[in-house]
Amino acid sequence: MSAAPLTPAEQGALWRQRLFEAHSAMTAYLIQEHRAQDLADWVDVTGRIFRDLPPALGAGSTEWQAVFFRTQALIEQFIVQRKQFYDLDAWAAATGQVYRALEPAGQGEPAAAAERLGRQASLYGTRFEIRQVAPDASLFKVHHCGIWDYRERARANGVPITLKSACTYCTKLLSSLVHAKGCDTRWTLLADEQGHGCEWTITKESLIHAGVVEHEHDH
Repeated sequence: MSAAPLTPAEQGALWRQRLFEAHSAMTAYLIQEHRAQDLADWVDVTGRIFRDLPPALGAGSTEWQAVFFRTQALIEQFIVQRKQFYDLDAWAAATGQVYRALEPAGQGEPAAAAERLGRQASLYGTRFEIRQVAPDASLFKVHHCGIWDYRERARANGVPITLKSACTYCTKLLSSLVHAKGCDTRWTLLADEQGHGCEWTITKESLIHAGVVEHEHDH
């Protein structure tokens, strides 16, 4: 089954929350690394992220989607330009911790973890399904990834895209969101004539001792 569609107001609220998660996580990461010498550049990036924001109430989800994508692109660029000091994995893990603080309910519940992945996927018009596959396991499967479509449209419009593949960071982020819910996951990337997709099996932490299966290849 697919998650219930988000209303435009719910979409806008989730885009704003995701912006907050991404920016707050990077700020916390910079503090954790004691990188005071990067503060001037980070303040400049912050200013570029928060310039010309749409109104918190009344703006459509499209406006907040654009702000989030700008945020994502700027932070990815900030990290990649300083890859000897920062990496995407740690930023993703920090984002998961912000999410856990904002949405503490559902700890240890695979269905709750899958629900967040579904809400996030729906923001891009992704075709996906969520189903319970065991008493303590849920499946989240993307049949066609809307993030790929959105990135390619943005690239065509001149938005700088730092990472070659959407999966490079997305798999790290989704893994961190699942872990923040006290669950583990195994994931697989998929690709066919219909486009890019992925499949995630989410279980309680104690059921997957090996942790997340890493995939080094990108589409």
